[in-house]
Amino acid sequence: MKQITLVAGALLCGAQLVIAQAQNFPNRAIRFVVPWTAGGPPDAVARVLGQRIGEGLKQQVVIDNRPGANSIIGTETVAHAAPDGYTWLLTTGSHTTNAALHPNLPYDTLKDFYALTLIGESAGMVIGVHPSLPVKSVKELIALAKANPGKLTFGSAGNGNTLHLAGELFKAATGTDIIHVPYKSGTPALNDLLGGHIDMMFASPIAMAPPIKAGRLRGLAQMGLHRSHLLPDLVTLNELGIRDAEIGGWYGLYAPAKTPREVTDRMLAEVLKALKEPDVREKIDNLGAEPVGMPPDEFARYLAADIAKYARLGKRISLKIE
Repeated sequence: MKQITLVAGALLCGAQLVIAQAQNFPNRAIRFVVPWTAGGPPDAVARVLGQRIGEGLKQQVVIDNRPGANSIIGTETVAHAAPDGYTWLLTTGSHTTNAALHPNLPYDTLKDFYALTLIGESAGMVIGVHPSLPVKSVKELIALAKANPGKLTFGSAGNGNTLHLAGELFKAATGTDIIHVPYKSGTPALNDLLGGHIDMMFASPIAMAPPIKAGRLRGLAQMGLHRSHLLPDLVTLNELGIRDAEIGGWYGLYAPAKTPREVTDRMLAEVLKALKEPDVREKIDNLGAEPVGMPPDEFARYLAADIAKYARLGKRISLKIE
């Protein structure tokens, strides 16, 4: 009985400590883990949001870039972090594609995280090729790929990443054989494309628009139902009559599971407040994403539906990441 009493007392003290910490939140710097390299769109979104949230909470928000394994390395860091509100995950749609296509993740995508909110959604992926590739349209790209099966290459941010899936969707929709070259993130892949080391990429409008407008890449089409405002003159595959190849991207914010409700509510209030501010909305919009913000329960349903969608896609195109 004495041992049970001691255990109960320890648990009570632990619970009281968690409550006290939550009530004092935040009293030190907050960390946003971004499982991608610095300089890319996810990093940029994290910095825009982190700066404004830091001002609201009167604490510094530190961006911690931890790329690798298609975002799995950084994501695992947050899954195993203390649920005290000082470590958050800001990542992309890879969060659900990994869950759908990786059989042995070192965390449970739905159970090990508290899905706070959907920050923003981007337009469909853009198909960009190196100018040395002798094609000026999707029709010419398909013809070249079919005449040279297994010869053309496309880069992505890793196996199972949205950029990879976009390429696989294009291949399935057009009956082409193009070789996938995975990188640790989208930035080195784009650098290699600009250097002519790979032939093409399927990437976000924000990543592709600057080099396309500068003439360093040739944009062929977009993979959304609607054109991005960043590349309004670039047609969609749907406009070209190529169906079932729509794919876009999004950004979400998560805490480790069991983070106190007082903490998640406080953070959610600051995020939603930031997403309503004109300058923040403009900056995120300029990064190719439409600011959203949604309640955690709605975001959790959004994630579950996205995982199911990509699981069906993986089955449809016989894709499974080992």
